[in-house]
Amino acid sequence: MGCAAEVITLDDVRARQQHQALRHQLHERFDRWLDEVEAQLPEPKATVAQVSETIWALRQSLTAGVAQTIVEQHHQGERDRQVLRCATCDRLVQARPPVSRTARTLVGDIELARPYFYCRYCQLGTYPLDEVLGLSAGQIQLDVQQAATELAIEVPYDTASRLFGRLSGIAQ
Repeated sequence: MGCAAEVITLDDVRARQQHQALRHQLHERFDRWLDEVEAQLPEPKATVAQVSETIWALRQSLTAGVAQTIVEQHHQGERDRQVLRCATCDRLVQARPPVSRTARTLVGDIELARPYFYCRYCQLGTYPLDEVLGLSAGQIQLDVQQAATELAIEVPYDTASRLFGRLSGIAQ
């Protein structure tokens, strides 16, 4: 009587390890956030309203942190990239030191350090991670822009412009 053997590939093992590493990083981030919540709760015993207000005030540090951790984990290869082929002349271009950037999203500010590539022959530069992530040129990302557009359609102009000002600063 034969037994069906499960074949586990090296890719499967790596994928599981990456998944476990991501979960571990997310748990660590959540633990730090809980410490922050506890530190800001009033003593001796907080009311429901105080707990709710504290969590509400700190919510974006958690959601932005989760988003940042996921982006960092899923795009580690692009963040560590050292060489890129120039899209124009096909020459190999070396990475310059990482450049920081803030992406403002509906879940909060995501801080990215990404390599910059500049071809001195073509005089063109690029941030491949920005392209992979679909980041817009400015700080305010498409999800915030889309939410503001949808809001503007639903409410009068003067109200929408005040609310857009708030949406623009949600991660501050």
